[in-house]
Amino acid sequence: MLPLDISRRRLISISLPILLAISLAGVACSSDEPPEPTAELPTAEIALENALAAMASVPQFQFELTHPEGKTSLPGGLELRRAEGSVITPERLEVAAEADLGRVFVKIDAVVIEGQTWMTNPVTGNWAEIAPEDSPFSFLDPVQLVTNVLAQTMEPAYPPEGGLADGNRIRLNGKVASEAWRPLVGTIVPGEVLDVALTLDASTFRLVGALLTGRLQPDDDDSFARRITFSGFDADLSIEPPL
Repeated sequence: MLPLDISRRRLISISLPILLAISLAGVACSSDEPPEPTAELPTAEIALENALAAMASVPQFQFELTHPEGKTSLPGGLELRRAEGSVITPERLEVAAEADLGRVFVKIDAVVIEGQTWMTNPVTGNWAEIAPEDSPFSFLDPVQLVTNVLAQTMEPAYPPEGGLADGNRIRLNGKVASEAWRPLVGTIVPGEVLDVALTLDASTFRLVGALLTGRLQPDDDDSFARRITFSGFDADLSIEPPL
């Protein structure tokens, strides 16, 4: 028989590799599991209220409108494909748009500063000062749009898969009357109620995205979808007259 101290040494030398393997296997299994959220989300109603307060304190931002399905009809026979721009309070706004004019693809830029409007000619691209009523973007008011959407979203609720996405985004669904979207598209069909999916920044509650689905304008059908994103809240934006 081996001495007692030698037997213990052999037992320890055999057990250590086994214990190490068991420990590493436990770590590997636990790493496959998603981390538990560190804090509970507020109710969807409170999240909307927080977003409205957060956006009220934002003096400037950038925006982009795209169409996963359909298009937006503008004055002058334009069919908008995409628009992006910046706003510094309602007094200073710039927008760059891509649209169809009949069968012709055109690009149009516009700048509005304290009631004065400049726009590029869709054919020549030259800038000219125009009367606000002659601008196809005279209705555009992203600041009012944000207020309308956050204040008028009905039946807010988190999606079935949960309200927190990608660790730093809050997503919630609701319904908004068509009138709330007039500052985005101008002409609307009154009385329509559309589905909206909102995305908020989880740390600041700022609105960073909205996906609107349904019939908003006379030529729309229920499949039409418009996505607008918001960014550049802390950017150093500047909007000056083009001429």
